Amino acid sequence: MNMWWQEPQRIVQTNLRLVDATLDPRLLAQQLRDFGATAMLFNVGGIFSWYPSGLELQAPNPLLDGDRDLVGEMVEAAHAAGIKVIGRYDLSKGTRTAFDKHPDWFCRGLDGKPFVYHGTYQACVNGGWYRAQSLEVMRETLSRYPLDGLFFNRFGYLRTDYSFNKYDVCRCDNCLRAFKAFSGMDLPMTYDPSEPALSDYLRFQDVTSHELRTEFRTLIKSIRPDIAISNNGKHSDFFRGEVNRRLDRNKEWIYHSGEQARTYRSMGSNRIRYSSALTHFVDFPWRYASESGSLQSLRLAQQLANGADPHYYFMGEPLQPDREPLDEVKKIFDLHAKYESRYADLESAASVALYQSAKSARFGSSQSTCAFRGAYQALMDAGIGFDVVHDSRAVDADFVAWHQCYDLIVLPGTDCMSEREAQALDVYVEAGGSLLVIGDVGCRDENGGELSAFRLKSLPVAGEFSRRESMRGGYMRVDASNLLSIDTDVVLMDGPYYEATPKAGAKTTHTVQLPQRFGPPELCYADPECDSSLPGMISWSFGKGQVSYLPWQVDALYFAHCLSPHRELIAGQVKAMSGPAIAELSGASRVEMTVQRQTTTGDILIHIINYSGQSGNGCLEPVTIHGATLNLRNFEGMSGKALVADRPVALEANGEDGIFVATLPPIGTFEVLWFTAGAEVS
Repeated sequence: MNMWWQEPQRIVQTNLRLVDATLDPRLLAQQLRDFGATAMLFNVGGIFSWYPSGLELQAPNPLLDGDRDLVGEMVEAAHAAGIKVIGRYDLSKGTRTAFDKHPDWFCRGLDGKPFVYHGTYQACVNGGWYRAQSLEVMRETLSRYPLDGLFFNRFGYLRTDYSFNKYDVCRCDNCLRAFKAFSGMDLPMTYDPSEPALSDYLRFQDVTSHELRTEFRTLIKSIRPDIAISNNGKHSDFFRGEVNRRLDRNKEWIYHSGEQARTYRSMGSNRIRYSSALTHFVDFPWRYASESGSLQSLRLAQQLANGADPHYYFMGEPLQPDREPLDEVKKIFDLHAKYESRYADLESAASVALYQSAKSARFGSSQSTCAFRGAYQALMDAGIGFDVVHDSRAVDADFVAWHQCYDLIVLPGTDCMSEREAQALDVYVEAGGSLLVIGDVGCRDENGGELSAFRLKSLPVAGEFSRRESMRGGYMRVDASNLLSIDTDVVLMDGPYYEATPKAGAKTTHTVQLPQRFGPPELCYADPECDSSLPGMISWSFGKGQVSYLPWQVDALYFAHCLSPHRELIAGQVKAMSGPAIAELSGASRVEMTVQRQTTTGDILIHIINYSGQSGNGCLEPVTIHGATLNLRNFEGMSGKALVADRPVALEANGEDGIFVATLPPIGTFEVLWFTAGAEVS
């Protein structure tokens, strides 16, 4: 079986409009080949079919001439051009034809009305459109076309439409019956966290979505065992994400592209390739206004730096009315094509990992995502290389063996935790790993239910805990013997503080000043009654490993305020609990550095990304970095090359045992350093 998806790819997605019914497949294939694509996404079926379907409820594209088989023509043309075809299906909606025939297959709100958007009807996961009609579409198309892969758009339960109007909880008869059988409860009225049945309903969504995905995979592989499937959870053959702006987000996350790549690398245990489609457009209302070339370059650089394949997404054909970023995007596609073999079989060389609790973001505190991203940004700003460990990996049998490569795992915003997950983390520490735990860790079960004691046995606190809801106006007072690297005696505190008894043998560091008066100014002075013996940090040994616990939300505070004491508390402790990095960068700030190792050759690939152009929610041309150097450990006998600058990089011993220095060329948006043993690179 030719598992093409396990090799490096350059993917272009063409989201077809009805008016694209007249496109020339051979011209499109040539355009994509010239752009550097090795694989493409192309519409097949779902809302509309792009081929002559024999299914009564599969609406054809009304602009296709006669019985034109655009899918068949495109597959033939793409394969002739050496491009793989990933069939794109949107099974989330049906047309009025299907709704009139089977109204019970589609979502309904509190008012009993269907969810309608521009004449399309939102399908319910528990209805026949997904459970029966979609499977028939799979049978028809997979038996007819030699597609290379499959992608399903907007699959499952949706919370908003394309205009960001919120959907109600679906109250169709299928959902009413199925949820009652699942939980014994009535459906929640809304998605408000105060709804008593909401946690059960979210679990119901997860279970029914998993059942549907399993049914899809079973059918697809029974027809075409050689085809690749994405968007199928951990059981995907390849992962495909998407990076774009959203009008319903107040602040864009500049590291979104790299975060997705790190997440997919963890979920696939480095065995499954992954990509995230960068939308050419700004957001849904403006499908033809493009992002800037600077931002798209930054997003793609993050992808390459974290092992992902470059992936770009157009509305219709590549000839767009706004073409501003395309030259920059093509440069990166060309670089990847030139050095494609260097991007095969890569694994991260990071010794630090950041734990990502998807269940906490779904069932737990509203601060979970802010906490994770605050810790993420603190490590980035401190120049610490790291991976992500997705919480779904904790239940896998190889969790401890796979993650022993990390000296340290940082746990931010991880309030929801299963028993099995806690046991896996405890075993990791017993075997010699270290944890830096922040804030509300394991104080809820995996479904968001509140617990009276923390789940982690390796945590250096005993028994039940209490939660001080607000520390606004409070401080952490810095120990004189444990000064931070910045000149301050106090660190701002806010949000909750978790009070528990330190275990015997645990060491407490720093102390807490409880909230003080902050107005009027005449009364704003230290009140001795606010002094306490509560610790700012607690540490101890557990088995062969170490655990340090910061029982307050220093991570979320860094995300909110970007204050250096919060960064130094996180980064300083990370450095103290982890070994020396394989590479350290000097002479540059506002950068990201990742180190990857090629498993087949032992070659090292180092990416350095320049964030100096970041401006609010966008990105300008970055300021070129001059004179940066790398300190490299254990690089004896290796030679280097800067791939973007296309010039050799010399390594010089600096007098320390095993340390070599590389002086880097000027760095624009990013640079890639390739180091190999043996003959000098050219």
